[in-house]
Amino acid sequence: MPSKKLILIMIDGVSADYFDTHRNRLPHLSQLADRGYRVKRMKSPVPAVSMPGRASLLTGVAADRHGIYGNRLRQDGQFNPADAKDVRVPTIATLASAAGLDVACVGHALIKPEDVSLYVPPCWMRDSGFTKVTATGRDVSLLKVKDPLQRLAGVSLPFGDYASITDASMGPSEYSVADRQIVSAAAALLRSSTAPEVIITEINVTDSAQHFHGYESDEAHAAAEFADGLVGLCLDSLRQNATGDQYNIAIVSDHGHEAISKTIYVDRLVPNLVCDTEGSTVHVFVDNVSERSYAEERFASIGAVSLSRSYLPAELRDRVASFAAPSGYDFAPAPGGAAPKALTGDSDYKSMHGLQPGNPADDRFCLFFGPDVPNGLAETAEAESFAPTVGALLGLSLDAFPASPLFVPAPGFPKA
Repeated sequence: MPSKKLILIMIDGVSADYFDTHRNRLPHLSQLADRGYRVKRMKSPVPAVSMPGRASLLTGVAADRHGIYGNRLRQDGQFNPADAKDVRVPTIATLASAAGLDVACVGHALIKPEDVSLYVPPCWMRDSGFTKVTATGRDVSLLKVKDPLQRLAGVSLPFGDYASITDASMGPSEYSVADRQIVSAAAALLRSSTAPEVIITEINVTDSAQHFHGYESDEAHAAAEFADGLVGLCLDSLRQNATGDQYNIAIVSDHGHEAISKTIYVDRLVPNLVCDTEGSTVHVFVDNVSERSYAEERFASIGAVSLSRSYLPAELRDRVASFAAPSGYDFAPAPGGAAPKALTGDSDYKSMHGLQPGNPADDRFCLFFGPDVPNGLAETAEAESFAPTVGALLGLSLDAFPASPLFVPAPGFPKA
């Protein structure tokens, strides 16, 4: 039987290409990859943006089933940030807790507080742009720390009175501070005598640094090295725990990244239609066949690719037209200073994701290490294979997952 202990670390926006090219900057991750099981190229779901990527990792199914088809979902006539209450199927946290495991969510998105014994919200939920619960009257527990056993007593967490912080103000420096606090909390749990059997956490600065400073920029390298150091902190904490050698480790990204320089102004391209931009993907809401044809013609005129509707929940397939931008572009509304009648302009970002399906830049890195993990290498794997692999390492029933695990856990695998 597997050890049924695991830490899952999601590192935002680290592509397969970046990990391959810059492993020398990432000593902790590189060592785990060499001694464990690595997927060179884990595919991203459509669209390859943060919330759908996280949802695929946690559920093992695509957006048509888990319901998280974008970072924002159209609800009651407006776009709301996707959150844990929108996930339509059980997550790894749900299943592990139901199996009697002690599960902690330390700053990871899309996990319901009621599904874990310890819950810390994602650091970015403090931003007004990501907080819909208070405005809509939904469950405010998503914003609150749940720690009934006081296992994080005295540990600094990135929450408090942040009334002055807005969605736009949280950049790499703010994320690095929050990431350090979040992962330090996870590491403190790993060192403790009451360490949960399952800890799920995430690191975000890597994505933010690439958006603001560019793919393979000095700042992006520094962010990746910082993330690797946080992984090292967790490894050191495991070494300090008498049962630390029983933990398996799963580390993965939610999507990749690619350099961009230009933006397509969707509000000018289809001025009479409602659009939601998701990086280099856009969702256009249409009421009839005529509006769909109009949207397809307009987006084709600027080189965008029409996406299959199969990834969307069934009830949206007749109401949404989806498009991916040509290479080097993302989508956004026209800013105030845009040239009159211009359909494109300079992007606010220097790197983006949500690219055309199959673009290798959106492939992400993935690795497993631990007492039940074989040494091996898979060239490619689909997004849906991650969750059943975690489930297998935790000894869970795999009936909820359509895909098979990447490997069969075997306790006592020798480590070179």
